[in-house]
Amino acid sequence: MAAPARYLDHVERLADAIARGDLPSGARLPPQRDYADTYGLATSTVTRIYAELARRGLAVGEVGRGTFVRSPAVGAAAAFAQWAPAPGALDGVDLAFNYPVLSEQTETLRQSLRDMASGGDLSAWLAHTPHDGHPSDRRAAAQWLSRRDGVANPREVADSLVICAGGQHALDVLQLALCRAGEPVAVEALTYPGWKALAAMRDVPLTAVAMNDGGLDPLALDKLCRTDTGRGHAGRIRVVYTMPTLHNPLGCVMPLAQRMALVEVARRHDLLLIDDSAYGFLVPDAPPPLRLLAPERTFEVCSLSKPAAPGLRIAYLVAPPAWLPRVHAAMRASVWSAAPFMAQLATRWLGDGTIDQWIVRKRVMAAQRQAIARECLAACGSTGYDGAFHRLVPVPAPLRCDDVVAALQSRGIAVTPVDAFAAPGQAAPSAIRVALGSPRDDATLRAALAQVADVMTTLRRP
Repeated sequence: MAAPARYLDHVERLADAIARGDLPSGARLPPQRDYADTYGLATSTVTRIYAELARRGLAVGEVGRGTFVRSPAVGAAAAFAQWAPAPGALDGVDLAFNYPVLSEQTETLRQSLRDMASGGDLSAWLAHTPHDGHPSDRRAAAQWLSRRDGVANPREVADSLVICAGGQHALDVLQLALCRAGEPVAVEALTYPGWKALAAMRDVPLTAVAMNDGGLDPLALDKLCRTDTGRGHAGRIRVVYTMPTLHNPLGCVMPLAQRMALVEVARRHDLLLIDDSAYGFLVPDAPPPLRLLAPERTFEVCSLSKPAAPGLRIAYLVAPPAWLPRVHAAMRASVWSAAPFMAQLATRWLGDGTIDQWIVRKRVMAAQRQAIARECLAACGSTGYDGAFHRLVPVPAPLRCDDVVAALQSRGIAVTPVDAFAAPGQAAPSAIRVALGSPRDDATLRAALAQVADVMTTLRRP
């Protein structure tokens, strides 16, 4: 038991030095081997120390450069904490989160509330519903997903579908149902911060899998399962979390051949697959979801936060039938069931085509905003999927990502450092993610992106 205490002693000593200012923002921590030699530690122990500092938002590892102390403000941005512009800055522009809400959605909501209040059984909204949702709401969701996938089995989908209180809640339910403390879960080298946060709260270690241009690399996953039982963690890998359709933040879409190879690896090693399709609605010609390729082992999460609105707090989780009892038990242990009022509102908009109309409009909006971003950031070498609501902007040496984020914060603009997405133990590429979905209009977005380009140019000047 002495080793864990010694490891935490080093973490707390370094954290105190950062808090006092003895290790200022931007200071480079010693190379891991040098730190290990100085204090008589194993290099793997130093890796844990630096990883814990990064988890607390106190340090950041940069590819090929080392590990650096980061400012508390930037650490908060990396942790997706609440953000506000610096005192004295202009009105804040949020390029950190994506909330693509169309101007007409407010009036649609107003009219829907009037219609729902004037008819129907309002008392049903005050009562409990089944853990997986009301059958009519599950049928409506299943019909919508079946149209999306081009398949004719909505009844089968409805029987396997659970209505959750938003995408993050669906991921929480899956961790509760599938994951065990101390047992590793495989994730892409860059993964969703919300999944990371849930895993940290449950002591579920995440093991990074290398990526290629299409996303998670099946060959790397196969090698990991054959030769690695979780990098020192107890137990073998059983669960893989992935974003094959419009990866966040890279924007890649996994080709069909790569999906089939991933399924083959999953069957070979008896893995469970979690397909998070939060942004999948933006890809009109996407390959089939993993659920259609491996229905016996794939869980798909389809949130309405982006295609409809984040305040709707409804997501559809489709699970293999054999795992439904575990998923239902996790629902009982979390929120019992999603709010029936919100579920019925979603059903109404699915049934009358409202959400499909919004998806068409949001695809157009995303393409327009990508064009603006490519123009404004032309000198920055930005990359991304042309139909996505986010874009990556590299931060070239000798600039540091933290300096760019802090400079933009001082101008009232929030962006996300890419290390927020880095799986534990992974050094993130030096880049920022610029979200395009939240600014209220194109003019506001254009002005904010001009500031991003100006900061990159200004900081590069000697």
